[in-house]
Amino acid sequence: MILSAAILATVLAQVQPSPFPSGSPPATPSGPVLTLSATSLSLNPAQQRSIAVSGASPPLGISLDRKLVSATVDPSNASVTVTATQATGDDVLHISDANGATADVAIRVAFNAGTIVPEATLRVTGSPADPAWLAAQVAALVARLTQAMPNAQIQIAHVAPPIAPLAPGAVTQFSVPVGVTGPDGAYFDQNGSTTVNVSNVPLDPFAPPLLLYDDDPEHVAVDGVLFRHTIDSAQPVRLYYYHDAVAGPRRLVVVLSNASPNPASVQVIDATAGPNEDVMHVGDAATRQFLVGKAHNQGVILDLAQDQPLFLHDIGMNAGQLVAGTVDLRVLSGGPVGVTVLAVSPGIDPRTLLDGPMLPGDGHHRTGTFRIDAYGNERLDYVTGSTDPAVVIGDRDPTPPSVDPAAAGHDYGDYGVTHNIDVTMQNAGDAPATAYVYFKPLAGVARASFLVDGNAVELGCMRVPQPYQIASYAIPPRQTIRAFVQTMTDGGSFYPAEVGVTATPPQPSAPPIAAPDGCFPKPVPASTEAPSASPSPSSTP
Repeated sequence: MILSAAILATVLAQVQPSPFPSGSPPATPSGPVLTLSATSLSLNPAQQRSIAVSGASPPLGISLDRKLVSATVDPSNASVTVTATQATGDDVLHISDANGATADVAIRVAFNAGTIVPEATLRVTGSPADPAWLAAQVAALVARLTQAMPNAQIQIAHVAPPIAPLAPGAVTQFSVPVGVTGPDGAYFDQNGSTTVNVSNVPLDPFAPPLLLYDDDPEHVAVDGVLFRHTIDSAQPVRLYYYHDAVAGPRRLVVVLSNASPNPASVQVIDATAGPNEDVMHVGDAATRQFLVGKAHNQGVILDLAQDQPLFLHDIGMNAGQLVAGTVDLRVLSGGPVGVTVLAVSPGIDPRTLLDGPMLPGDGHHRTGTFRIDAYGNERLDYVTGSTDPAVVIGDRDPTPPSVDPAAAGHDYGDYGVTHNIDVTMQNAGDAPATAYVYFKPLAGVARASFLVDGNAVELGCMRVPQPYQIASYAIPPRQTIRAFVQTMTDGGSFYPAEVGVTATPPQPSAPPIAAPDGCFPKPVPASTEAPSASPSPSSTP
């Protein structure tokens, strides 16, 4: 059966949800009716609105069903002013005049589900700024600026990346639809958009001389301060953090704060991954993101007002999940700036923990401040026919030196350190030659990511201590080729590992994770025809 448009409209009107919790609107008065400028009001607590009344014979009379609001008649008898109390709920205002004419006003008092900022400014750096990364930063800014009441939900529309990268000095604009909704009509839902004006600020790249290493306690069971440090404009720093929850749920919160009366401005190059139970995936994702972002000086500039902490990250973890990140920080103006990493339970305001004591360590001493300005720079000089050169990274010796020689903390494994490997490959013969740059795990399962001449290369999961190809180079006779390789230790992987150059073709790629030579091989089923070989041992990070 096909309904006519008129019948369909009538049916739809009958099934529309009622704006009143009871499902029934106030009864329509019989007899003469007054003319009102509004027959319903939506008020926030303590808000005031006026309703114009026309066609009335004074004096006006008023009454309220529940007295959730107060109402007063203007001396001219031409309007009624309604003022909400702090109570929330529904009420009905009845208005009458001397001739018996009546009118009712349905009133609802509630808080807005949240606040949508109409316009915002985002300053980024990058040479240039990648479109997908830029869209993600816009979405993160809008999420940080949008405020929601308890149990209300924020919905931010997908932010489409711009067509082209944003060059230094260029500007662009995004319009991001935003909604904030409350449970079961507890609040007034809010819908709007935030216009984000983006500018790419030209800044030179920087290399932090200091590493803030935060992995102690690695397994977080209680609330408190995991790491705390103060930075200034004289020395940029790199923060590396790595924590999981053992008694969840819990949040990992990274806070920037300014105690100075003057505003501070900080450039932040950030790569954070998680939460996830796959610790190797988290560590590799954080490494890969950071290598690419750092190579393009791709970051955001954040402004800090006095005593208004900025939550760089507030990430929820369930028990067994990990969050890790690498963050380069440079104070551009003002300061000093406090950097704090917190473990926070759901529902707790992180600001109440900022000045608390440091949580006790787990005894592994994976924490401290280390010098990295003269660390992690290696050379590989390869000549055909000679011994293959190699460098070991992530070992216990050498390791980044502590700023405080008396401190017990150490960075075995070089976590948070960028290894910059200058590779020279010389063909000493009269025939073309091929040289291979390889990665070789030495201590167990490992993943690894690289930048090779600025191009990202990601290896899979490796377990067997044999070379896996990072890159290959065809070298003409009597010629020399130079390459530049960057990598970092992946959190969750086992180190040390070896990076070298060879003429022997390495494994072209990592095996499947469950293959016999993969990271976590599956046991071989027993055969009924012959004794089975011992299953390959499984390994966990």
